[in-house]
Amino acid sequence: MTESKGDSPMSPPALESSLIKRKHPCVLCQQRKVKCDRNDPCANCTKARVQCISTSTMPPKRRKKRFPEAELLARLRRYEYHLKNYGADIEAINQETSPLPKDNSPKVLHVDNGERTLAIRRSLKNVESNLWSDVADDFQDAQDLLRASSDDEDFQNPIIQTYDALTSDGSDLLFHTEIARDLSSLHPSPMHIFRLWQTFLDNVNPLTKIIHAPTVQQQILDASGNLEEVPKKTQVLMFGIYSMAVNSLTNEECISLLGEEKNALLAKYRNGARQALLQASFLRSSDLTVLQGFTLYLMSCLTFLIDPRALFILTGMAIRMAQRIGLNFDGTTYQLKPFEIEMRRRLWWQIIFLDSRVGEMSGNGPSVLQHMWTTRLPLNVNDSDLFPDMKDPPVEHPGITEMVFVLQRCEIIETLTKAKKATGSARVEDDYIAALEARLEEKYLRHCDPQIPLHYISAVTAQIGIARLKVGSRQPNLFHSKDVVLPGHQRDMLFELCLFQLEKHHELVTAEQLNKFHWYMLKNFPFPSQIYVLCELRNRPIGALADRAWDFLPNAYEHRAIIHGDKKFQKPISYIFLAVANLTVKAWEAREAALLPFRPSVPPSIQKLREHLQDHRSSKSTPATQSESSPSTNLESYTEQSSDAYMWINQPPINPDLTFDPLPPMQNGMQTEDAMNWTFWNDYMQVPGTAPAFEFSGNVQGHSQF
Repeated sequence: MTESKGDSPMSPPALESSLIKRKHPCVLCQQRKVKCDRNDPCANCTKARVQCISTSTMPPKRRKKRFPEAELLARLRRYEYHLKNYGADIEAINQETSPLPKDNSPKVLHVDNGERTLAIRRSLKNVESNLWSDVADDFQDAQDLLRASSDDEDFQNPIIQTYDALTSDGSDLLFHTEIARDLSSLHPSPMHIFRLWQTFLDNVNPLTKIIHAPTVQQQILDASGNLEEVPKKTQVLMFGIYSMAVNSLTNEECISLLGEEKNALLAKYRNGARQALLQASFLRSSDLTVLQGFTLYLMSCLTFLIDPRALFILTGMAIRMAQRIGLNFDGTTYQLKPFEIEMRRRLWWQIIFLDSRVGEMSGNGPSVLQHMWTTRLPLNVNDSDLFPDMKDPPVEHPGITEMVFVLQRCEIIETLTKAKKATGSARVEDDYIAALEARLEEKYLRHCDPQIPLHYISAVTAQIGIARLKVGSRQPNLFHSKDVVLPGHQRDMLFELCLFQLEKHHELVTAEQLNKFHWYMLKNFPFPSQIYVLCELRNRPIGALADRAWDFLPNAYEHRAIIHGDKKFQKPISYIFLAVANLTVKAWEAREAALLPFRPSVPPSIQKLREHLQDHRSSKSTPATQSESSPSTNLESYTEQSSDAYMWINQPPINPDLTFDPLPPMQNGMQTEDAMNWTFWNDYMQVPGTAPAFEFSGNVQGHSQF
């Protein structure tokens, strides 16, 4: 037994040798990919005279972690989201089984100019309901991860859903009213809906073009069949359309078409617009349709239905909403659909027009013109050339289209902004103006047919706009400052340009074929030009230009009296009109004094203005010591909060010693070239015996009745 044990193969030396044998190859053999005898040291390392290192002594390798499923799903959702915004059909792509073709096209790197934040660049890819318009990367990443953590629909947009659940969006500060649950009772009957829609198409749409008529018409047809189920954004747009349609009609037309007076209809539909805006949570909405309806609502308020100072603030909200959804950046850079690009351009430029007019009325100047934007001009195409699913942009027409009126206004404002960017001043050089005039003539005006109402108003409005720019070219501040003495020929040119604007505006108002566009002309009267002409007529009572002015002014006043009757003198009184009337009478008295030997006959309109002023003075208890030349305070409540300039040209106060007498000196010295206070108008349009409060008449159409 003892011998057998000693003869066994597992002798002690063999056991000791097996214990030092390694289980794994050494590091060098692994690297060289040769067989290792797994001894310590191995034969290969001994032959190479290097240290034999066992893999068991090396630190373990870090295994590559598996890609987190939640993060992967979040990324896939984001890629699909952006692909959809680029126009890709995700469902069709998912059904494809063929391999993807190799892309051998050169890669184009788009370098941003630094003016846009990444958040805005992302927001521009979503137009319909952009909830990511002003969020940071971390915010969106967090939203994506939270969404991917569950398939539950409640977690698809957790952050935005939390915000939407907040009870207040601040709109009660603006429209302090109880939100109606059902707006169907505020809508007109289906028959009246179609009449209002047709009125909008005939009277308003040709001059605004902020909607695509074929698309909106289908929406209105669908909504009129079931007013209880109208989408919130469509409600806003419909009430905006109602308000503007009624605003474009006369009181007699409202009674004939709709069976109610204009003021009652305006109050009803403007209330409906406010209710619809509240229901749509418009202050936190990024929907283009909501902004379209809000813009139409603001346009309907240009008849002094809202204090212009408050309207200026509300218009600023529209600008902020437009900036939030990126309308101030052109959509071509972000490969939006051609239809979306075009509708965004149209809306942005209409907001610019609105801001310019409201800034002029409020005395604050257009705020949007202080900023730069990259949004291009709308295309010269008809609505029939556009449809929502189009893949390629439409080809522009070389002549006249439905966009002619809007485009010529865009060209004028673009010239002004380019000149301001180049020179830093509101002065537009003659070269710019000459180039603009030639461009308008070549692209639009030479194709206009005066027998077509839209062509006629477009051509004349372009002439008025060019005249405004020429005024700015010769004197950026229409009423020159203390240190500026204008040569005689310069003053003649300014007087003629201002008179030209008044004559052309009167030409539009008196043209019967343009009756449907009266609403626009009444909202866009060249008020500063009229004041300049009247003030100059006190200083130049006779002469060729004075004769031309007095041939025009009485006829213009008589025509406005026919349109408006005596509404301007009803309570509450428009003190602006009284002040202008007083200035007109003073200008005529200066002419009478200069032509005393010839005893000129008093025009009936001037005599009527005198009678109205005398009636107003007699109704007030005026102190005997107050003279007609003493400063009145009739505009004080309006001037305390208004400053700066009107639409095109910033106005400083003028030196009364240069041209006008007797006029009070300006208080607090001369202001800067870029500012003007509404006290200026108060000083030069004095109405003795007026009350200190400044009131607006509900019948006043902006500055239209002056």
